[in-house]
Amino acid sequence: MAPDLIPVRTMGSLISTKDVALAREHPRGTERRRLLPYRDALNDVAAYAVLAESDRDAIVRWAETRRRIKVAYGIDHDPANLADPLLPEERLRAHVIAGERAAARRNDFADPGGDLIAAVAALRRS
Repeated sequence: MAPDLIPVRTMGSLISTKDVALAREHPRGTERRRLLPYRDALNDVAAYAVLAESDRDAIVRWAETRRRIKVAYGIDHDPANLADPLLPEERLRAHVIAGERAAARRNDFADPGGDLIAAVAALRRS
């Protein structure tokens, strides 16, 4: 395995340390590029739920990348900066879980916290 890959298989791909580094150095621009195509889905759980699984995977991978940079480096939405375009990581995570529950037509899945990719994989399996 290449040394720049985090050794966790995630929804068909790996989150690389390069992805995490880019997100850490340019979180707002990277988030905009990754999530702009999904703007409607990020504002509406029902719109998220009808996305193709590959599109939902892209959102989940980005949300997990955001969780990792928040945990490791403390980078998140700055509520004191009204112009900060970053979505708060916890709000993004809650929306992803709600959208995945809607896609799976489940109301009973509780977010276990931690790795979002693992949580979504568990939700999709159940």
